[in-house]
Amino acid sequence: MEELLSVIALVISVISGLFATYTFFWTARRDRQQATLEAYNQLQEQALDHLNYYMPAAIKEIAQNPRSEEYKKISSYVARIEHFCVGVNQKIYDKKTVYELAQDYLDGAIKDRIEPIIEKKNRHTNEDYYENIHKVYKWMAEQKAKEEGKGK
Repeated sequence: MEELLSVIALVISVISGLFATYTFFWTARRDRQQATLEAYNQLQEQALDHLNYYMPAAIKEIAQNPRSEEYKKISSYVARIEHFCVGVNQKIYDKKTVYELAQDYLDGAIKDRIEPIIEKKNRHTNEDYYENIHKVYKWMAEQKAKEEGKGK
C-alpha cells in the first residue's frame, strides 16, 4: 500500500511539475508578446507616425543636407527604429508578433522613407550602422517568401 501511495504521489508530482513548466513558458511567451505590442506602439508614436508625414522624395532631398534640422529629426526616428530592431534581433521581442504588426509597412513604406538617410550615413564607411534594421528587412522578406510558398 505504501508503494502504491508513493507511486501516486510521484505521478502527481510529475504532472504538477509538467503543468508548472508549461505555465512558466506560456506566461513568458505571453509577456514577450505583450512587451512587443507595447514597444511597437511606442515606436509608432515616437517615430513611425512622424515619418508618415514625409514623402520618400522629400526625404531624399532632406538627405542631401545632413546639417539641416529635418535631417537630424529624421535621423532620430531612424535611430529609434534601429533600437527597436535590436530588440527584435536579440529575441527580446516576439518576431511573430512584429511580423503581424509591421509586415509590408516597416519593410515597405517606412523602408522607402528611411533608406536615403541610412545610405547617406553609411556612405563613407565600411560599417553598416543600421545593421539591425537591415536584418529585420531580410528576415521579413524571408518570412513573406515562406508564406507565399505555402500559399498563406
